[in-house]
Amino acid sequence: MFKAIVGTRGASRIPEFAGPTWVWLQYLLGLRKLGIESVWLDFLNSTDLVNHHHSLDYLIEKHAQTARNFGLQDHYCINYNNGERYFGMTEKHLLQIVADAELLINISGHLPRQSSLIRIPRRAYIDVDPGFVQIWAQTTDMALDRHNFFFTVGQNVGHPSFTIPTLNINWHTIVPPVVLDEWPPHIDEQFQGFSTIADWRGSQIAIFDEVQYGGKREEFLKFLQLPLVTKQKIEPALCIGYDEYEDLALLDQHNWKIKDPYFYAGDLYSYREFIQFSKAEFSVAKNGYVKSNSGWISDRTVCYLASGKPALVQSTKFEEHLPTGKGLITFQTFDDAVKGIAAINNDYQSHCHAARQIAEKYCDSDLVLGSILEQVGLE
Repeated sequence: MFKAIVGTRGASRIPEFAGPTWVWLQYLLGLRKLGIESVWLDFLNSTDLVNHHHSLDYLIEKHAQTARNFGLQDHYCINYNNGERYFGMTEKHLLQIVADAELLINISGHLPRQSSLIRIPRRAYIDVDPGFVQIWAQTTDMALDRHNFFFTVGQNVGHPSFTIPTLNINWHTIVPPVVLDEWPPHIDEQFQGFSTIADWRGSQIAIFDEVQYGGKREEFLKFLQLPLVTKQKIEPALCIGYDEYEDLALLDQHNWKIKDPYFYAGDLYSYREFIQFSKAEFSVAKNGYVKSNSGWISDRTVCYLASGKPALVQSTKFEEHLPTGKGLITFQTFDDAVKGIAAINNDYQSHCHAARQIAEKYCDSDLVLGSILEQVGLE
């Protein structure tokens, strides 16, 4: 069986952000489940205690611990500061792996022109920020030209409804993969809170044709009254600045039960438990995903679905590509969201089982990664 490399940039810098780590692990563990030897290669820029809150030793050990916990201790490498040092695997060993590899799966990472990865015959770029990536690539070197296959979780990218030019790139659409064995169903009616794990503002901001494509804050504010109107407990693990007193007070006044994301979902296991001990998901999408009609589907939402948790999520116009209405419900207006909460509460068990079925039929890593392998000619 051939070898594959899963490339990331800066994964080892953010050990306290479990959501992105689960994204990368779904690919690594999913490929291994298919019998494909996969190596996690992370590019880490230089770090120092003046500008970063973690030491290099801490970051390396945390990343190594993650690799050990998932059986990847011999299958990861950190390329530190453009090859200054290598951790987890020697440079010589890495180059041997690269020489044998048939496939690079590069998840939103930049690929330096001088990188040995250019030698890998099939280099697939995975776009997890549809709309933003296509805007950024018009003015910034996103390394797209160093790839020869392109995949996106934006179901409408390249379609007439998508508002951003695609730079003549043929984007193949995929659903975020989930390794079902890692996310078993956990259906229990004692859990009462709708939840999500989200960034209040986020760093994704882009401007195209004098229109700003922004983050989640402005979308959350459209549904501020929801806990008051529905009497439903909504408790997002929300990454929001401690100094954002006005926003925190506003959320509190409207009965949002904000959870500390670092405590409740700051490592891979607490992140999974937070989802599995929730009743359902309620989440808005980033403004840019909505405004561009991207058809974006969240990697977090597929984890809720796999766990047998109904998901009530803001529409990015992906409804033509996934079944909605049972287990997965979308909303555009405030009234839609109110009705969605009522529908889930009135027939909860049915929505739970439908959620898991959607994950099994559409999001299973065997299916998603199998489709990627087929597209690149490695069935």
